[in-house]
Amino acid sequence: MNDSQSSDAVRRKRPAARRPVRDSTTAAGAIQETAVREVDDSTPAIRPPDTHPTTETDAEQSAAPAARQAKRVTARRSVPPPSPSATSAAPASPRATTDVRARSAASRPAEIRNGARPNAPLPTSAETGTRLQNVRGLTRAHIATHVRDSSSLAARLAAADTQPPEHSSLLQRLTRFRMRNRSDQVDDFGLDPAYEASVRPFFEKVCNDYFRTQVDGMHHVPSHGRALLVGNHSGALPWDGIMLRTAMRLHHASRRELRWLVEDHVFHAPFLGPFVNRIGAVRACQENAERLLQRESLLAVFPEGIKGIAKPYGERYKLQRFGRGGYVRLALRTGAPVIPVAIVGAEDAYPLLYKFNAFSKSVGLPFIPVTPTFPWLGPLGIAPLPSRWRIAFGPPIREIARHDPEAANDESLVHELNECVRASVRGLLDDALRRRGENVYVG
Repeated sequence: MNDSQSSDAVRRKRPAARRPVRDSTTAAGAIQETAVREVDDSTPAIRPPDTHPTTETDAEQSAAPAARQAKRVTARRSVPPPSPSATSAAPASPRATTDVRARSAASRPAEIRNGARPNAPLPTSAETGTRLQNVRGLTRAHIATHVRDSSSLAARLAAADTQPPEHSSLLQRLTRFRMRNRSDQVDDFGLDPAYEASVRPFFEKVCNDYFRTQVDGMHHVPSHGRALLVGNHSGALPWDGIMLRTAMRLHHASRRELRWLVEDHVFHAPFLGPFVNRIGAVRACQENAERLLQRESLLAVFPEGIKGIAKPYGERYKLQRFGRGGYVRLALRTGAPVIPVAIVGAEDAYPLLYKFNAFSKSVGLPFIPVTPTFPWLGPLGIAPLPSRWRIAFGPPIREIARHDPEAANDESLVHELNECVRASVRGLLDDALRRRGENVYVG
C-alpha cells in the first residue's frame, strides 16, 4: 500500500465535522437583525431626545423600542393571508366567539332554544289541551280547598262566642275579658263610649263617696255651645280632669260632656295614656283644642302644666305661671267664653314629698313622685288619699269677650288677659280653701 492509499483510508475512517445548528433563539435574532437592516434604509432610527448611550447595554436598551416597531411593520408586510386550516386551529377572539355563538343559536330549532331536548318530538294539540285541563282542575281544587278552610274557620270563630266557658281555653277567656265593653268605633280624639260608660259608675262613686266633692257656681257654665274652662293643675296623677268631667255630668243641669287637655307625658305614658284617652282626655295642642271648640264642645285646660303637678306639699295651692297665654289666643280666635275654675283636694290626695328625675325618662314620666304611700306600698301606693274636694266655677271673663279675633296677634294684650284669668282663678282658689276648712280628710 502506497502513501496515497493510506491517506485515503485514514480520510475515510475520520468522522466528518458536524455543521453548527442554530437554535430558535439565534434564528429569531437573525430574523430580527434582517428586519432592522431592511427598515434602516427607509426609516430613521428612533431615539429619545438628548440621549447618548455610553455603554453597549444602554445602546441596546435605547434601540429596543425601534427594533420592536420595525418588527411590527415587517410582520404586517410579510404575513400571508391565513389559510382555512390555520384559521380553524388558531384561537378565536372574544368578539368572534360571540358572533359565532349568536349565529349558531339563531340556527338552532325553536324547541332546542326553548329548552327542549333535540330529539324530543313536539307536543301535539291534544297533549297541550290535556295539560291545560289538568292545570285548571288543580287550580279549581285549590280554590275549593281554601273556601272550605275559610268556611270552617268562620264557623269556629262564630262558635267561640257561644261556647260554654268551661270548654274555652284560658287565653280565650282572657281575650274576652279584655275586650268586654269595648265599642268598635271611637271618635276622632280617642274617646271610647262603651268603655267610658262601663267605668262611669266607678268614678261617680269616687266623686261622691270617696272624695265627697262639693260644687259651687255650676250655673256659670252654659247649657249648650262652646266654652273654655281654665283651672289650676294639681296632683301627681290627672285626677283633677277626671273629677271635673264627673262633676259636670252629676251636677250640671244639662249633664254636659267635658273634654280636657293632658300633657304629652301623660298621653304617652304606658297604661295611663291609653286609659285617660279612652275616657275623654285629649292631647294638648292648639289644633285639637280648636277642632273641639268648633264642634261646640266644652273644653277644660290647665295652663300650669307640669309645674302645677310638680309642686311640693309645702307649696300646695300656690299658682304657677300660666304659660304664654295660648288658651287666650284660642278663645279670641274661636269666640269661646273663658270660665275660671278652682279645684281643691287633688294636692291633698297626693302629697308630694320628693321627686326623682334620674329614672323618670325610662318610664315616660317627667319625674317619679314620692308620697306617704308611694313607693312604700308598691302598686297600692298609687291610690289617692281620701281628701275632701271642692270645685268652684266663676263667671266668664268679660275682658276676653270684648275683643275681636284680630286681638289674638297682640302679644301685650294676650299677656294682660292671661294675668287677668290667673287672678280670677287665684280668688276662687282662696275662697274654696276657706270654705272647705282645715279638716282635709275628715268630715
